[in-house]
Amino acid sequence: SSSSRRLLRLGYIIALVATGFRMIIAITLGVPMPGRVLFQLPQIDLPNFLVGITIGGPVTSQRLAGAMSESLVFAGIVILFATANALTTPHRLLRVLPSRLHGIGLATSIATSVAPQSAESFTRVRQAHRLRGRQLNSWNSIGRVAVPVLEESLERSIDLAVALESRGYGYFQSPSRYRPEKWKREELLLLSSFAALVIVSVPSGSTSLVFSLFAFFFLFAPGLFA
Repeated sequence: SSSSRRLLRLGYIIALVATGFRMIIAITLGVPMPGRVLFQLPQIDLPNFLVGITIGGPVTSQRLAGAMSESLVFAGIVILFATANALTTPHRLLRVLPSRLHGIGLATSIATSVAPQSAESFTRVRQAHRLRGRQLNSWNSIGRVAVPVLEESLERSIDLAVALESRGYGYFQSPSRYRPEKWKREELLLLSSFAALVIVSVPSGSTSLVFSLFAFFFLFAPGLFA
């Protein structure tokens, strides 16, 4: 769908911007590191209490390699979760969780659905104002958009509370019967690719990426902890 494509594109943009920002910081600001000097920038002297931190100066290969490794790990995690959110919905992921994580998954599903719903409300309100010929370019127009968005969010929260109360949440220990969904062939293939990525990442020393992939695997494997 269009919302899934926008979400996936946003994930790639965030990963790209974060990688570029981290590399800029590594080039302009950092600590002296050994290695072959690739190029040198004008250096700014800092006070004595900031000893060990430099602005500019020689940029070594080890300094850039370390920054690139850190930024790629972060970008990989962002793209991983952006892809997962684009391929499915939090409500469907909730049914894949193990039974003992159902309560935590429910709260997470509700929390993660707030931002997309608020973004859709903001888009609808802005388009409605444009159809009426109103310009929203000044600071005074923030209230015209924020009030309807907050009002719609409050209505959704009330409807959600009524739906949860009607199903016995907060009154009974087991308000509903847990019915986990089974993995399909395509999902098993995707899970196998994640496992292969973990195996490839272990020799490279990318421990943060390995731990993130393992957490993703154990969290969403159906019935693993049951």
